[in-house]
Amino acid sequence: MKYLIIGAGPAGLATATAMKAAHLDFDMVDAGDKVGGIWDIDRAETPMYKSAHFISSKTLSGFKDFPMPVHYPDYPSHALVQAYIEDYARHHRLTPNIRFHTKVIDAKPKDGQWVVRFDDQTERSYQGMVCATGITWHTHLPEIPGPFDGEYIHSFEYRDSGLFRGKKALIIGAGNSGCDIACDAAKDADQAFISLRRGYYFLPKYILGMPSDVFKEKYRLPSPKLDTWVSEILLNKVLVGNLERYGLPRPDHRLMESHPIMNNRLLHYLGHGDIVAKGDVARFDGNGVIFEDGSREDLDIVIAATGYKRMFPFLAEDLIDGTAPGKEIDLHLEIFSKRFHNLFFVGGIEVSSAVFGLFSLQGEVIAAYLQAQQQGKPAYRKFLTQKLTQETALRGKKNYVDSLRHQRYVDKQLYLKALHQQLNTFAA
Repeated sequence: MKYLIIGAGPAGLATATAMKAAHLDFDMVDAGDKVGGIWDIDRAETPMYKSAHFISSKTLSGFKDFPMPVHYPDYPSHALVQAYIEDYARHHRLTPNIRFHTKVIDAKPKDGQWVVRFDDQTERSYQGMVCATGITWHTHLPEIPGPFDGEYIHSFEYRDSGLFRGKKALIIGAGNSGCDIACDAAKDADQAFISLRRGYYFLPKYILGMPSDVFKEKYRLPSPKLDTWVSEILLNKVLVGNLERYGLPRPDHRLMESHPIMNNRLLHYLGHGDIVAKGDVARFDGNGVIFEDGSREDLDIVIAATGYKRMFPFLAEDLIDGTAPGKEIDLHLEIFSKRFHNLFFVGGIEVSSAVFGLFSLQGEVIAAYLQAQQQGKPAYRKFLTQKLTQETALRGKKNYVDSLRHQRYVDKQLYLKALHQQLNTFAA
C-alpha cells in the first residue's frame, strides 16, 4: 500500500525524493497545476508578489543534493526559485507521482491506515500520510476597531506595486515580506508608511563582498554566545548603525531571537524620506488611521503583513497534538505526530537561514523511519517510546520573542545535529 504526500512545494518534493530513493511507494497531490507551492506566482492562490527574492543566498539555499545554478544571482528572484524547483522535480523524475488540481478534503485514521477523501469525492486508503502543505496559506488579519473608507487587505492578496499608484499607503508589519511591500510602496505610492509594534535587527545582504549568510557560515565562532555578541556588534552596530536614526524602534531582544530583516532598501527609503516609520495602529478613522502615539495619517490602502496561521483543514483538530489557541502543534523533531505512528509533517520549521536543505533532511528522516518500520528494527520500536517520553532541545539557549511564529523556531545547528543523530540511529 502507498503513502500519501500532500503538497508539491519544496518540502513535499524533498520528502518525495527521499522516499523514492528508499524505494517507498507513494502518491503525491497538489491543488495547483505544477510544482512549486507558494513560489508559483501564477497559482490561483499564492502569497507570492513580483518583487520577492530569496532572503538567503543561492550558495546555501539549495536542496541537499541539488545546488542552485552557478549562473544565478546571489539572491534569486521568485521566478528563478520557481524554475529551480521545477528543475529539481524533473531531475528526480517526481512528476509522474503527482496528481495536480487535487485537494484533500478530509483524512481520517482507520484500522492503522489513513482514509483520504479528495475534492472529486473519491476516497483512497494509505499506509501513512505526510503533510507538506506549508505555513503561508491561512492569513492572520488583525481586527482593527473603527470604520475605514479605504481598502484593507492581507499581504497574501498583494501582487505588484501598481496597486499603490496615486494612493497613500500603510504597511502593517515588518517581516521580510512586509518590508519588501513597504519598499514597493515607497517607490510608487504618493505617500508611504510602515507600522511596527517592536524593533527588529536589520542585517546587510553583503559583508566584505560576500552574501551575509555565507560570511556567517565561513566565520562562525565556536561559542554561540560569543558568536551572537560579535554578530550584534559587527552586523548591526557597525555595518547598519543606530536604527533609531531612521525612526525605527530599538530592538527589545537579542540578535536572532526574532527573524532578522534582510532588507537594505527599506533603510535607504527611510533615510530618504520616501517612507515613514510609525508605531502600532490604534484604530481606523474614516479616511485614515490613528496610531498609538495619537498621530493620524490619511490613507487609501492598508496592507497587513501580519503573518499566517498554520492550519490543516483536512484534519480534525482532535487528530493533531497541541492545537490549543495560541499554541503551535506538538511534534517530535518537528516532524512526527506523537499520537499516530504514520502521520508526518514537513516544512513547518522556522530558522534564521535557508530551509530547503533542512527539508531534504526531514524527508530522509521520514524515509529512514519507514524503512526501519518495515524491517522491524529495534530502533523503530525504541523510537515509538522515545517520541512520547523524550523532548529534544532544538531551540538552544535563545529566548525567542513571544509569538506563534517563533514557537516554530529551531536553532539550525542543533536541529541538523538532532536529525543526523536520528538518521544514524535508524541506520544502525
